[in-house]
Amino acid sequence: MDSSVALDKLRTICSKQEKSPADIVKLLKKWGIESQHHLQIINKLKSEKFIDENRYAAAFVKDKIKFDHWGFVKIRIMLRQKGIDSKTIDTIIGEYDRNEYRIMIDHELTKKRKTLKGTPYEIWAKLARYGSSRGYEMDIMADLLPSASADASE
Repeated sequence: MDSSVALDKLRTICSKQEKSPADIVKLLKKWGIESQHHLQIINKLKSEKFIDENRYAAAFVKDKIKFDHWGFVKIRIMLRQKGIDSKTIDTIIGEYDRNEYRIMIDHELTKKRKTLKGTPYEIWAKLARYGSSRGYEMDIMADLLPSASADASE
């Protein structure tokens, strides 16, 4: 496949689904497009508004919180792996409703707490590990966990 065919194919793909620059590079490598064409293709897609890092990051954050119940720590790591710059990530995460985010974390910890057995301390530790693996910030969990562990011991 030559680079013009790849560009046309990417336009079609990007018109249906948000893609990051890293996703584009992955596809180009898969299709055997030489690396010297990658940046040119990405820049063309950006100039034509087929890919936009802000739009991608906003959709990613919204989807991962709403559907996968991820925390900002995990989301930040995944967006960096997708080639999104830190400034864009900070901006998009900064715009997310903190109250809605906190409610989601509380709901997920409460749901997990119902499945756990052990002493209040063991339950607290299990919930802290669970929350950390989901990417929740420890300061938010610290506010929510004491009541969570007390509820679980009743």
